[in-house]
Amino acid sequence: MNFFEKLKEYEGMTSGLLRIKRFLSIFKNPQDKIKILHIAGTNGKGSCASFIAEVLKFSGYKTGLYTSPHLVDIEERIKINGKNINQNVLQGYSQKYLKKALDCKLSYFEYLTALSFIYFEKQKVDIAVIETGLGGRLDATNIIKNPLVCIITSISKDHQDILGKTVSKIAFEKSGIIKKGSVVVCGKLQKTAIDVIKNKSKNNTIKLYQKDFRASNSKVNLRCQKFDYVSKSLYLKGLQEKLLGKHQIVNACVAVCALEFLLKNGFKKINSRNIKNGLQSVSWPARFEIKKVTISDRSFKVVLDGAHNEEGLKAFLNTYKQLGFARSKKVFIFAAMKEKNYKFMVKKIAPFVKEIVLPKVNNSRAVSADILKEEFLKYIDKSNICTVDSVKNALNVTRDKRIVICVGSLYLAGEILANIQ
Repeated sequence: MNFFEKLKEYEGMTSGLLRIKRFLSIFKNPQDKIKILHIAGTNGKGSCASFIAEVLKFSGYKTGLYTSPHLVDIEERIKINGKNINQNVLQGYSQKYLKKALDCKLSYFEYLTALSFIYFEKQKVDIAVIETGLGGRLDATNIIKNPLVCIITSISKDHQDILGKTVSKIAFEKSGIIKKGSVVVCGKLQKTAIDVIKNKSKNNTIKLYQKDFRASNSKVNLRCQKFDYVSKSLYLKGLQEKLLGKHQIVNACVAVCALEFLLKNGFKKINSRNIKNGLQSVSWPARFEIKKVTISDRSFKVVLDGAHNEEGLKAFLNTYKQLGFARSKKVFIFAAMKEKNYKFMVKKIAPFVKEIVLPKVNNSRAVSADILKEEFLKYIDKSNICTVDSVKNALNVTRDKRIVICVGSLYLAGEILANIQ
């Protein structure tokens, strides 16, 4: 059993960079030898990171990508050119450096972050795209000193017990990734958050969505969405992506703005063709993903979305309505983590629910199905609420339905994917 199987991700987690600084200094700071784009944000980090990494791959650059959490396998978090780190390689790295990691008292996320830097440096990537885990200022990834671009995709209330109760406090934490000399690219943000970021970035070039770059002529169907990218120096017509929802168009535009900067600063192989090919090739699981599933000779469609906070759920529901799913009530599978505003989520999805299935999720942080049942009883008749002892059984009891909607947690999404794969 390796380090990551022994320790759960949120156990023993304390903020601060001293431990990972000490550990990486032993290995001569591999993170300082890599060109990096650093991404923070409440939602959209993974999608934006994947857009950038895929375009860089299509442009011929050896590209590292570090994201979290994983849905099924831990190896998903560390990729080069879209390929997960080999399971045996990660196991080998984990064992090789374990004693020093324990000496430095690294947490699960700190150790995985450190190993990603060591791996990317040893593999001699041309560039790495690094997503924060939580917040920014005290996140383990903020060991990065000189990122080429700092990206903040979105800011809303989430992890308030750690990051603060207000948007301005959360913006302060996330803007902690901004370093002197780095370009700052921001998605669709509230004015409160923009003011905090501007204050942090007085000596940085800042690019804001809608002010400095935007999308136009957007069109969407169940397979893809198309749009044009417009900035002061670049117009790209007919871009296409498979990720659905207006928020994903914003994420794609943020990615293209960051790529614009790279193009002007030495990454000459980035061009309009590679941008188009990269964007349209991105597949990012559990982001309004529509899958055909067969269980016991019964086929049905699953709409899978990892929306797990207020902003994420609003984006999910906007896409849900935009694509016509809200014309009739559907069967939902739902779960949530205790630290999330699950009462808000229950209230918001209840009007769209015909029947709700509440499984036990294999995570100690999950709200119990019985507590969620009590919450749904405020809005839905008890005859339409079903609790089951596993995600597998949730799929079994819904397999006779034509469409099943799964939402509320990335951990639920991961268990759904593990069962249907």
